[in-house]
Amino acid sequence: MLRRILPLLLLSISSTLLFSQVNSPYSRYGLGNVFPTTFGAANGMGSLSAAFLTPININYQNPASYADLLGATFDVGVAGNVLTLNTDLETFTSGNGNLSNLAFGFPLLKNARRHKLGFSFGLIPYSAFQYDIIEEQLTDDADLGVKRYNYVGDGELYQLYGGLGYKFQTDTTMLLRNRSDGTDTVIAAHLFSIGGNSAILFGSLFNITYASFPDVVNSQTTKLTRENEVNGGIYNTGIAYQRNYIRKNGTNRDYLTWKFGGAFTPELGVRGQQSILWTNILKNGNYEFVTDTIYTAPDTSGNINLPMTLQGGVTFSFFSTDIKNKNQFTVGAQYSMTQWSQYQGFQDAGQLGDSWRVSVGAEFIPKVRKSTGQKENDKPQFTYRAGFYTGASNLLSETGESLNDVGFTAGLAVPLGRGENVQRTFVNSRMNLYLNVGQRGANAGIAETYYNFGISFSIVDTGWFIKYRLN
Repeated sequence: MLRRILPLLLLSISSTLLFSQVNSPYSRYGLGNVFPTTFGAANGMGSLSAAFLTPININYQNPASYADLLGATFDVGVAGNVLTLNTDLETFTSGNGNLSNLAFGFPLLKNARRHKLGFSFGLIPYSAFQYDIIEEQLTDDADLGVKRYNYVGDGELYQLYGGLGYKFQTDTTMLLRNRSDGTDTVIAAHLFSIGGNSAILFGSLFNITYASFPDVVNSQTTKLTRENEVNGGIYNTGIAYQRNYIRKNGTNRDYLTWKFGGAFTPELGVRGQQSILWTNILKNGNYEFVTDTIYTAPDTSGNINLPMTLQGGVTFSFFSTDIKNKNQFTVGAQYSMTQWSQYQGFQDAGQLGDSWRVSVGAEFIPKVRKSTGQKENDKPQFTYRAGFYTGASNLLSETGESLNDVGFTAGLAVPLGRGENVQRTFVNSRMNLYLNVGQRGANAGIAETYYNFGISFSIVDTGWFIKYRLN
């Protein structure tokens, strides 16, 4: 199986490297464009995460979900982004690609009757500066002509995390018999989960400003460089409650499950350093020659206050062992908010405000239709996903109004653990594809339309913790 997956993974990573740097003027403020910390499966469902607890997917945003992991799980993904900026005068398009997540998860206390414990660790991008803006002003001096400012932002922050999730199931059940349709219904026990992540946030962000007079031959350019380094600890917590209804009909079982979840990240302070270098240069294309150093201030330490984040959601799922006759599905909704107005750091935060989002999403697994001469286990079960969201981004317009952010998502999960030659321990592995089309800033001067797409592999091996015996 790995020989089939590895070429696809390498092709995906190689294709993302073909994109040039995306140009997003809205990433100038705060810590730049903040990346979603949801993985491929959730990204196809409107980025649902608060109550998205599944046995075959790692969910970083709610660490309580780690207790639901079925087996040793490896989730790696790459993502691409195409961005179109529309103003009254022109349209500009750029693109980018990057690693979206690298995560591992393991179930612990797997065979315990009422207690479950799960562990996960990995690497996730946090945010990035991604802009290259030119502004020109006509001076009063005819000899100087136009004064040009070129604002460039580059760099990225990452988080290296590790987390635990614990789930407890009560013993009490209630059995309802003698139903009119001949089935028995078992109302399963309550399930409570709690979890937490601890992470190291690290990386560097660069702001560069060039001031020049392009109409003056051989004129010098003034260059101001700000390097912001971040290296500090952050954490988040999550809780969940599940209630299962198990409907029995002969050997078949129907599982109807309500899941409620919430996640919380407190306002945190992390350590940072800023270095400033102000020079005069002679610039010719990408070549720069320093002629004079005007000012330097290396390694100025300070605190960066990260905002508080809160989210809550609910999902309802129907799954059945009778996959030949019954469709299966999950639907859910979520609300999330982040107090970016409380952010403080080296970078300008004057254009930041509180953000919020309402998301709805669903996934659908059609019933298996067995073809002639085909074994039931060989029939792929594709999962189809869709979602929608609306809200306000963390950016403010010049009038102080929050920039709206609206979009929809679509996704597809392709089973990898199918076929006669595949080990049974890999039958829950999936390749997740997703597409996200959205727009922010339609109520401002610059409308930013984005197309996010990605591919991830969730490899689940349920054989890691099996104790083998010699005959």
